[in-house]
Amino acid sequence: MSSRGSPLVEKIDLHIHTSFSDGNYSVEEAVKIAEIKGLKVLAITDHYSELQYRPNRITRSQFSRYVQTLNSYNVLKGVEVEILQDGTVSISKKKVDELDIIIGGLHSINNIKFWGDSSPIWDTKRFVEKVRVALIKAMESEILDVIAHVSWLPEIIRKETHRVITNDWIKSVVDACYDWGVAVELNCAWKVPDERFVEYCVKKEVKLSIGSDAHQRSMIGKTDYAINIIKRMKVPKDLIFLPTSLF
Repeated sequence: MSSRGSPLVEKIDLHIHTSFSDGNYSVEEAVKIAEIKGLKVLAITDHYSELQYRPNRITRSQFSRYVQTLNSYNVLKGVEVEILQDGTVSISKKKVDELDIIIGGLHSINNIKFWGDSSPIWDTKRFVEKVRVALIKAMESEILDVIAHVSWLPEIIRKETHRVITNDWIKSVVDACYDWGVAVELNCAWKVPDERFVEYCVKKEVKLSIGSDAHQRSMIGKTDYAINIIKRMKVPKDLIFLPTSLF
């Protein structure tokens, strides 16, 4: 379900999970729902980790079946890989050529998960610094196309995001995106990043990727957050990320 040219931003969803990882519907169901909603550019991007076992992740042994399944549908083939605390990404370079899009997601620091974890974070400044360093090191792998939910933080400190994600933090991460040719995702599940972040992306000419981060049927194609911020910030069309396989 891809389209050459410059599709309307309302018709793009580049971050969708299925029952191959932690979505609650099959690839076939996702494609049907996307067709009903009129999506023109659709990427299936299930969680994948070949470095260590993690629940609800495609493993190395399951990878070929996953790719073969996606080849049966007119969709972009992708994965969301783990960004580990040291910046390692959970996919080898030899797997990259089989895919259209590689999204990197950071989901824990110091063994504190970014959702469903009430563990205390005593030094917030140090914690977000570790987030920044991990994201930048992951980009240096030259594997990632997109950084997912870039300013997403654990629930216990999430209300402090605007304070602890400083302008300097934003500048450092976006500058690295520019240097390594990585797009920033407008994540519509978690509604990040904010306008400060997007403003600097536009200034730096870093591309923005539109993703629902859908895990439930109702979330597929639900990209209002991205659409609204793109229109409000008057983001140029040439800064909307599309995988190179479309061209």
